Amino acid sequence: MKNNDIIDRIKVDIEGSSKELAELCSKLVQFPTVVPPGYTRECVEFIESYFRSLGIETEVHERRKDKSNICVKVPGNRGGKILWLGHLDVVPEGSEPWKYPPFSGKIMEGLVYGRGSSDMKGACASAMVAAKVLASLEETERSSVEFWFTCDEEVGAVDGARWLAESGRLKGDICIIGDSSGGMPSEPSMDLGCKGALRVTLKARGKTAHGSQPYLGDNAIEKLIDAIGYVKKIGSFRLNVPEELEPILKTSIEFLMKHYELTESQRAEVMKVFHYPSVSLNIIRGGVKINVVPDAAEALFDIRITPGADIEAVKRRILELLKASGLEGIDAEFEVTGFGGYYEKPDLVYVNSLKRAVELVTGRTPILKIITGGTDGIFTRKIAGIPSLGFGAGLPGMAHSRDEYVTVESMIMAAKVYAIYPVIFNAP
Repeated sequence: MKNNDIIDRIKVDIEGSSKELAELCSKLVQFPTVVPPGYTRECVEFIESYFRSLGIETEVHERRKDKSNICVKVPGNRGGKILWLGHLDVVPEGSEPWKYPPFSGKIMEGLVYGRGSSDMKGACASAMVAAKVLASLEETERSSVEFWFTCDEEVGAVDGARWLAESGRLKGDICIIGDSSGGMPSEPSMDLGCKGALRVTLKARGKTAHGSQPYLGDNAIEKLIDAIGYVKKIGSFRLNVPEELEPILKTSIEFLMKHYELTESQRAEVMKVFHYPSVSLNIIRGGVKINVVPDAAEALFDIRITPGADIEAVKRRILELLKASGLEGIDAEFEVTGFGGYYEKPDLVYVNSLKRAVELVTGRTPILKIITGGTDGIFTRKIAGIPSLGFGAGLPGMAHSRDEYVTVESMIMAAKVYAIYPVIFNAP
């Protein structure tokens, strides 16, 4: 069968699976795989039973009991090996009331509601249907694909993708990360990489005293407040980003401007988000009792940095700012997470072939972007050494939100791309 005929058949088969896609996503949402503790065993057992009924091979991998990962194997003879990777764990539902119960998986008017529907059980349902359709083809009509459904992405992938990469279980020519927001058939997008994170713990030391005699002490909280302002100045430190990334940063900013409702001040921050560090003060600790002058306090910052920029230069600048403050008893500790982020070169052959798959499905050239957060692509790229691109069914602004949902239309699109890519894929 010619490629065009195979592609047409895939499209028809997946379009006819819209009800199954919605029901699969709904069922996945009904498993409350919340981190912590992030147990995925029951959800993985459901996926395993689905593929067992189709006669498709699966393997379950666990580093720790109930933190399950599953690999679905669809072999092919066209050359090369593709990985698809997505996560099954979700963040807590929050305290605000939802339109529908967060783990009901309510299906309504082409939408599937629930925690994790957009991030990213919708894409997982798409991958399941894509694997089913691919398995119905002759092996000569497709490249080999492994579909990995993992745990722990929301908490560093210690028992998920990071462990799978470190233990050598992830091997392939290219990895498609399903954890991507921008799954809109009218304006599809692809992720070429993601930012890295610099976590800063700012510590202040003082001297304790009775609260009625503060002049006898040295208030660590007050010193910390003064020091915080100096650390936040790193947000004005211009990053030296790779020149080849500039066109992608431009389209990334355009994507954020278009798909989020922003105030003028927020728009100004988005314009800076890739050329300057983003700085978020997220935790403050200090004090032991209302009538005791605190002798210790600390503040924790989440600083995100564009891949390819010099993280060491950012650390040096923070230390310079603190030194210039003249404050005594202040220390800063640094932790680089996400390996500094990563990005794939825009002219990479795999980028062009995935773009082609998206164009065949949507009739549109996808927007190329770098995302501001992180994904498991960090581990598939930085540890396993596999070029990694993001494409999914998730919708902008839906991840971690109240009344989270995904559209069936987006899941159909993602399933088509996941199934067509192995048909047009050519390993270099």
